[in-house]
Amino acid sequence: MKYIRIGLLMLSLSLSASLTFASGLATPSGPLAFTFGPTAPTSRTFPPSPAIVAPLAPGPGDSIDFVTILKRSGPYDTAQRQTFPSFTYQSPSDPALTRLRLKYHLDSVAGNGGDIDKAIRLLEWFHDQVPHADVAPLPVLTAENIIATYKTRHYSQGCYPLSVAMTEIFLSMGFKSRSVICFSNKYPVPSGGHVINTVYIPSLGKWIYMDPQNNAYIKDENGIFLSIEEVRQRLIDGRPLVLNATANYHHVPDRKEDYLYTFMAQHIYRMICPLNSRFDSETRSTGKLLEYVELLPSGSIDPLVDGYETGKRKNYSVICYHTNNNRLFWQNPD
Repeated sequence: MKYIRIGLLMLSLSLSASLTFASGLATPSGPLAFTFGPTAPTSRTFPPSPAIVAPLAPGPGDSIDFVTILKRSGPYDTAQRQTFPSFTYQSPSDPALTRLRLKYHLDSVAGNGGDIDKAIRLLEWFHDQVPHADVAPLPVLTAENIIATYKTRHYSQGCYPLSVAMTEIFLSMGFKSRSVICFSNKYPVPSGGHVINTVYIPSLGKWIYMDPQNNAYIKDENGIFLSIEEVRQRLIDGRPLVLNATANYHHVPDRKEDYLYTFMAQHIYRMICPLNSRFDSETRSTGKLLEYVELLPSGSIDPLVDGYETGKRKNYSVICYHTNNNRLFWQNPD
């Protein structure tokens, strides 16, 4: 059956003030639904940010033409000053990352050759380790636990845990990487979403787009690897995008028109990254502080609740910084 949505993560506020995630491939009986924290904050105190402004008005056909919606988004503000701490990336010498690298023989997985070849082999390897499914995330979100759980229980994971695990795999091999939580422009309650990865390739001197759920990366018409920001801008400008031939969902090849011009065009409006990319960064453990940075186009407004906004949860806290400056958000690592 031809897919309609690939691993779609739809968020809505439930009566219990928790976030209900209905995600995944459309089925005859409708999308599968489950409840997953983070829960809605009981209070919201935002750091000062000019990103919180009036919402964009939807236009005719918005429910169908996602590229047109994206084209209506406001520009970024490259003059805006940085109001958030710098992104950090854990060293591969960290004991937990070293254990991950040795346990799964990731040096052998990456193989020889240049850094981009190694990054692609790591992506392909992990894509085959744990398939996507519409299930509740594991309570411990580490690559080792996600892989081991699938091997012993055949318990798959959604796009968010897959991206978290991919980040740890890249970090363990010395690559700087972030999980990138992509949302649509829907307001006041967010709808839709997908989580992918950005990985820094030193030989290219740039971030590139990688999606572990779909084994996907993107090039331009000249074979140049593209970043998430470049993919977004090319969707807006109408310039060519080339999806790798090996991109797939459960071994069914992806169609560029579905994956990029419908699915990603819808969910690349605003983006959120963890401030600190490190081992076990996203497990919601007692007393933990999770920090995020969100990039929004100028003239847009953040939904009141999306699970990543500043607030106190039941057993952990969240701080989310906001910016309209894409250059600061996508700054190269030191």
